[in-house]
Amino acid sequence: MTILIIATFVIVIILMLNTQGISNYFQIRQEQQEIDFKERTNLDLWKLIKLSPGITWLGSDQFHFSNPEFYFDDAYLYLIDYDKVTEHPIGNIIEVTRTSYSENDRRIWKIVINESDNQIIYKIVTNQSLTTNNFSLFLDKVNENSNSVVDSEWLVNV
Repeated sequence: MTILIIATFVIVIILMLNTQGISNYFQIRQEQQEIDFKERTNLDLWKLIKLSPGITWLGSDQFHFSNPEFYFDDAYLYLIDYDKVTEHPIGNIIEVTRTSYSENDRRIWKIVINESDNQIIYKIVTNQSLTTNNFSLFLDKVNENSNSVVDSEWLVNV
């Protein structure tokens, strides 16, 4: 028992002495992710809001890319399939509704986009959780279009 307490104390001391190095590592990693994203997509990562599931704990997503990833900003919904970017104006989104399905306890949503008289349908699993409200912000943005149908139970500004 005493050895366990001493070992824990030593680990805590080592971590405290290396706080700056650990912080620098995560800052460099974040900057490299932004550079890689910009090279792949020609978009600024930190100006977009992510809709699909977020970065996994301790950066274990280093070699994992979910296909496609969904992002949005004030004007567009972006689908990023590694280096291919598809943009849809948010004003063209005519429906965002919950489906009756879920994956890993996360609701699957249907997004219907009307472009050139064709309807494009996407189904996504969101990163909506207790700590993020990105999808609610997206729903609010889509709801600004009076011709859209949005599952209003999930709107932030109801």
